[in-house]
Amino acid sequence: MVKDFSEKKFGKLIQRTLLAGVFLSLFFFFLGFVFRLTGSAAAEGLLRTGVLLLAITPSARVTMLVYGYCRTKEYHLALAAFTVLSLLLVSALI
Repeated sequence: MVKDFSEKKFGKLIQRTLLAGVFLSLFFFFLGFVFRLTGSAAAEGLLRTGVLLLAITPSARVTMLVYGYCRTKEYHLALAAFTVLSLLLVSALI
């Protein structure tokens, strides 16, 4: 039985991906600031993790776009999104 993957569900998937990335990075920022106020050495790592998560969020969105376009059988858009994802990866490695 194949479930229907509508445009509305596709939009929700993208929205949830972005919200998860932002809230997760906010959580680590908050923990980092609390640890910094207490003078803990772990604060630096938590703040860096928050920044990393915030930077990775757009890549996660593009990954979800590739998944959604493949699911809706729009392969030309999936290929374009995959190209963008590849360019993001190459630019991060350089």
